[in-house]
Amino acid sequence: GYRWLDYRTIPEDKERQHIRRTCDIIEGITGKPPVGWYTGRVSHNTRRLLQEEAKLLYDSDAYNDDLHYWLDKEKPYLIIPYTLVNNDARYLLPNGPANGEAFYQLLKDAFDALCLEGERQPKMMSVGLHARISGHPARSMALARFLDYVQERDDVWICRREEIARHWINTHIADK
Repeated sequence: GYRWLDYRTIPEDKERQHIRRTCDIIEGITGKPPVGWYTGRVSHNTRRLLQEEAKLLYDSDAYNDDLHYWLDKEKPYLIIPYTLVNNDARYLLPNGPANGEAFYQLLKDAFDALCLEGERQPKMMSVGLHARISGHPARSMALARFLDYVQERDDVWICRREEIARHWINTHIADK
């Protein structure tokens, strides 16, 4: 999104303006338009406005699942859910991880459980990271340790959401 705003109280035309402005800024900085979206504080108009204003592969304004899924079978729209569980924002919560070791253990336990479940059906583990949180030296070591741990397995794909979206779109057509 454009700014850290709660769009439930913002008029539709202003939200539309913010979506356009955000897309323009991203394209101006990176040379290409955004392929995905996360607002975090959506209105009842957000998803429709995104479909009208942005050419996205997916959006992540959902917390309701662990795996990606299609929304609207008539006009397929990919949702790659976001997580607040495997998320470094937990450091900021009163009962969140007190240090990097606790966050590492949280991620490792989630990963191990998903690997066991993944023996029967596909699994995806999303990890929410913020430079201002995990970028601190003590916290960055926990993330580095976790990535080292994950890379010990050769049946795991570490990728960005764009890569997940492109893979899903290319290999799994929405059921109609």
